[in-house]
Order: sequence, then structure tokens, then C-alpha cells
Amino acid sequence: MSGTLIDFCKQLEPTALKLPAALLQAARDGVEFQHHFPTTREEPWKYTRLGRVAALKLTPVNINQSAERLPASDTIDIIFEHETWHCAEPTAGLHIDFSGDLDASAWNACTLQGHVQHINALSAQGGVAIRVDANTTLIKPIRIIHRLQGEHTGLILHHQLVLGNHASAQVEVFFEGTSEDSYANVLFDFFIGAGANLHADMLQQTKGTHYGFHTQRIYQQKDSTFALQTLTANTHFTRNEVEVFSQEEGTHTQLYGAFIGRENNHIDNHTYVHHKAPNCTSDENYKGVLADKATGVFNGKVKVYQDAQKINAYQSNKNILLSDSASINAKPELEIYADDVKCSHGSTTGQLDQHALFFLRARGISETKATDMLIKGFMAEIVGAVKSIHIQEALHALLD
Repeated sequence: MSGTLIDFCKQLEPTALKLPAALLQAARDGVEFQHHFPTTREEPWKYTRLGRVAALKLTPVNINQSAERLPASDTIDIIFEHETWHCAEPTAGLHIDFSGDLDASAWNACTLQGHVQHINALSAQGGVAIRVDANTTLIKPIRIIHRLQGEHTGLILHHQLVLGNHASAQVEVFFEGTSEDSYANVLFDFFIGAGANLHADMLQQTKGTHYGFHTQRIYQQKDSTFALQTLTANTHFTRNEVEVFSQEEGTHTQLYGAFIGRENNHIDNHTYVHHKAPNCTSDENYKGVLADKATGVFNGKVKVYQDAQKINAYQSNKNILLSDSASINAKPELEIYADDVKCSHGSTTGQLDQHALFFLRARGISETKATDMLIKGFMAEIVGAVKSIHIQEALHALLD
């Protein structure tokens, strides 16, 4: 029988982070108030059941820092594996610290929402704190790798990345490895300074019965640009929550996502863009391909606040089902309180274009090869937005 949310938290270690006392108290109050895991009667979890997560028996992963620095490469590497984190030498204008070493005053986000963030605040065992100085352009991408191994492991991390005014950086994030009946709860906080530019690519490709909960919170200041490409491939259970706070005028946000599921995979993408200031744009584009008995969820919401005039927000979700047993639940939403905006949203779900499939087969191409070609074409827009060479290579191998 599944346990309560309180029982689940008791099996985890208390957080190793020095979070503000008010934040920790809010997390404790949230767990006590919620008491049980959310059910499908609650709108944010309407299509994602958490009974199997509640029943997990976990051994927390305590993170220790390795004394050895990673060798130089074409990326600035940070690796979490086997209860250890390894780090490359930082470069000029870049500061990398273990998040457990941050004082309470160094944590920029002081709000929590939902049981996933509450668990993270109470039980995070580490993470990386990255700061890029103002007016710094990093030549090499920062690559953060999470390698998940073993059985009944509980990996809970809180990362913070602060980009100074007019700075520029590229981040690559990987989730890989094989684990059974394991749980990961990884939270990223991105703070993008005025005029700064951050491009982030994320590849989730864990194997085994792994339950992954991934949260990204993005705070953008004046004239900043943020792009996130989230790519999820054949994972057992993945929940992505992306929340953007466009706080000042002139920001641009790009959220692209591609998810591929098969067998009994479940992949859930939730996004929420808050346009709080005028003259901002956001571009959201998610595509899914599901086969066998895989299930998918897309719930994207854009909220335009009353004083946020001249907003241009675009949201699109398109899905292909390769079997009669696969399913997708899509819910794009707009909530607009300003009257001078351009906002659109839409979602479509269907099968492969039979006319295109026939056209290719009539020219001697096998059905399997023709199907692969059509799927590649369908995903090309998302894959093409990825800057990471390593993720591009992984995606091409996957699609082949």
C-alpha cells in the first residue's frame, strides 16, 4: 500500500543545504498540509498517477566532493555520480561552488509551490552553484551530467545558476544511467541578469524503472534572453515543470521540447510563463512521438498580467501516435489581462501522414525507413534548436 507524503519524506535525509529558515518552514508546512501525494482529482496531476512513487522505498544519496579536478575538454564539466560530484577548473569570470557551501543569504529564490519543490527543499543533498560575472562571455559550454545507478536510490539536488548583467553562457544538462525503483528530484534556478543571454539544452535518457521529477525556475530581467530545449527519450517516468518569470521589459523566452516514448513510458511536460512586464516575447514549441502503450502529457500556460502590454506569445504542441494504445493529454492555456497583445496557442494529435508514407514507399523505401524519415522531419525544428554538439550526436543516434 502506498505511503503518505509525510512517510515518503521521513525516509529521506534532512537537507544538506543552508536554505533560509522561512523557506524550510514553508516546505514543512506544505508537506503537513498536503499530507498525501496529489491524486488525479487535482488539476496539475490529472493525467499523472503518483501511487507507484509513493510506494518507493529509498536510500538517500549523500553527495561528497571529489578532490580531483576533471581534465580539460571542450566543455566545462560538472559530474554527479556514485555519491560524488566532480568539477572542472573554472575559467575567468566563472565561479563554481558546491551548493551546500552557500550561506542562506546566497539563495535568490524564496518561494515554493507544490509537493515536488517541498520535498526538494527539505531533502536536497547538494547541487552546484554557478555564477557568471557581468559582461562575461563563456567560450566553452558548461556541461552538467547526472549519472544514476543502483536500486532504490533517492537523488535530490538543488542547482542555482546566476548570470550577471550582459553575460552570455551555454549550458548542457544530461540525465543518464540505469537504475531500478529509483527517484530523482532535481531543481534548477536560473537568474538571468539584464541584457544577459543563456542557452540551455537538456537531455533526459535514463534507463530502468526510474522516476524523475525535474523543475526549472527562470527569472528574467530587462532585455534578457533565455532558451531551453528539453529532450526526453524513452524514460520510464518523467515529470518536467518549467516556470518562467518574465519580470522586466524586453525579455525573450524560448521553450522547446521533444519527447519520445515507447512501451509503458510516461512523459509529462508542464510549463508556465508569467509575462509581468510589457514588450516581451515568448516562443513555446513542444512535439511528442509515442508508440506502444506510452502516455504523454502537455500542459502549457501563458499568463499575461494587466500592465504587460505589447506581449507576443506563441505556444504550440504537436504529437504523433504510432499505435492505437498510445495516448496524449494536451491542454494549452492562455490567461490574459492586458488588451494590447498578440497571443496564440494550439495543439494537434494524429498519426503519421499516410500520403507522405505512401509517397516514400512508392519510391522503393521500406516502411520502417520511411517512418524514420517522417519522424526525423517532424522533430527537425526542435532538434535544430539544440546547440550542444554532444546532445545533437545523441539525438541523431536515437532517431537512427
